[in-house]
Amino acid sequence: MLLIGLTGGIGAGKSAVAARLASHGATVVDSDRLAREVVAPGTEGLAEIVSAFGDGVLGADGALDRPALGARVFGDEEARRRLEGIIHPRVRQRSTALIAAAAPDAVVINDVPLLVEVGLAPTYHLVIVVDASEETRVQRLVRDRGMTPDQAYARIRAQVGDAERRAAADSLLRNDSSLDDLRTRVDALWHERLAPFEENVRLQRVPCPGASTSPEDYPRIAARLAHVLGTDSVSLDGGVVRVETDRAEALGPAGFPPLPDGRGHGSADPGRPARIAITGAGG
Repeated sequence: MLLIGLTGGIGAGKSAVAARLASHGATVVDSDRLAREVVAPGTEGLAEIVSAFGDGVLGADGALDRPALGARVFGDEEARRRLEGIIHPRVRQRSTALIAAAAPDAVVINDVPLLVEVGLAPTYHLVIVVDASEETRVQRLVRDRGMTPDQAYARIRAQVGDAERRAAADSLLRNDSSLDDLRTRVDALWHERLAPFEENVRLQRVPCPGASTSPEDYPRIAARLAHVLGTDSVSLDGGVVRVETDRAEALGPAGFPPLPDGRGHGSADPGRPARIAITGAGG
């Protein structure tokens, strides 16, 4: 299957992107929804949160009072990390189970708000970042979520910076215009890149076998290779990514099938060509 990471700052519109991709047949694993499920009434997650933060984070109905919990941890680094230590492992476990249950030819969209913050980008075949200006995002948060402008700015600025998020993007979707415009660009991404990428990985096919690696793409390709192969011996030499590894067989499923001429590997991603030369570790 093709595993896609989807992220974006609060108010950027990644939920709209996820919904549009789902309409094309993608399997969407929504980390926000899972984060709610793992602390639903009667769960161990909710019991652990109450133990950590007290009954004041519960509503009259016994469910988690999210605004009260948010006020409790916002601006308190230790409290935030304690909360993340309760929720994140449970969300990862549920995500892993849902991804494992997807069809072999699925395009799985893992919608993860903190994908960049927790360093998950190299674990995906491709990362989509939904981007919008701070002013646009504040307007949306005030209009759609009832925040004051000061609250919206505070929430935005508590997240990782836009530049760091963009640096992790294999595909950057700007969303400062209309919903129709966003959907048009998501449709193009699906038809021109994601669906062909999945087919290329499944068939172990390199669409641009003679293409070299762009220096702009290299940092993300190198991070992906280092994650998959468990090696830091990755370098770029004249448009060829050189890797020292004895695990070349892992490259195909990771999105880098063998080249037709048998001389290395290439990228299955039609939007990110690469040529990879393999040297046996230590030799």
